[in-house]
Amino acid sequence: MCFLLSCGHPPNPPCILSPLSATAFWTWQAPCLACGRLRRGTNGLFCANFGLHRGPPFDVCRRAWCGSCYKQHPLDNFRVFIPTDESGFEWRNHPSDVLRYKAARNGDHLVTTFQCHFCLFRLLTRRIPDAGDHKDEWLLCCLVRANLDALWGRAQSTVLANRRNLDQLMKMWGELGLFPDLLLPALGPYPDEDVQGVAVAVAMLVKSTKLGRHNESYTQFKTMRKLRAAYSNMFHASARSSIETLTLGRDTAKSFLTTCPTQSSWFERFCNGCLQRMGQEVKQDLAVSI
Repeated sequence: MCFLLSCGHPPNPPCILSPLSATAFWTWQAPCLACGRLRRGTNGLFCANFGLHRGPPFDVCRRAWCGSCYKQHPLDNFRVFIPTDESGFEWRNHPSDVLRYKAARNGDHLVTTFQCHFCLFRLLTRRIPDAGDHKDEWLLCCLVRANLDALWGRAQSTVLANRRNLDQLMKMWGELGLFPDLLLPALGPYPDEDVQGVAVAVAMLVKSTKLGRHNESYTQFKTMRKLRAAYSNMFHASARSSIETLTLGRDTAKSFLTTCPTQSSWFERFCNGCLQRMGQEVKQDLAVSI
């Protein structure tokens, strides 16, 4: 069975929404698309567009996973750097490191923006994926990898602590008679345009699979990130940037506030996670004589 169908699309799986609000993420309930186990509130991985209408051509997304069930695509052959010692033995800090960059964690969506790969696919193509199309499967593979890299831009201990502290925060509010739906922002929905630079991220991932300059089987991050620079330069040369960009300061000391998608928080997390996953091999320059 192909990955597209095994992830529950189409159709959308059933879900249970709280009468409070579709934006009250702590009340969300849905079965995991991979194992069918019921996920509730912060105990799982929910798409930011869960249960919300975004308008045509988008339908309501009701997708959720167990953190460990949101795994890399079967076509995923992207480089994963594994530290080794002088003897060649793999170096790992914790047994859970075997899932590093391969699966998500419960509560990841409460730290880093998470739109599921089906929402992102329709965002970029304005259609649903075709189960028999290899290009669609390859794009889904890149979208899953981009999501996992962005999620792993934060350490596992940070994600677990944030989830635990958020649960405690809402519990304390309950003891005071306060309502989280009046105090917490909604996770979604996101607009029907790529405001996070996902299109550039997947292009960078495809670039990473090409042959490198030094006969490696992959392209290093310092080379693939040039695609980000190319898009950013083009964006800031456009009329849209001239209208939207704000400038702070005078003369030579200036700061610019931009809406460029590749400057988004999600894209920064993606770049951090991608670099940590791939590692960076340094080619030393030749010695220079006195």
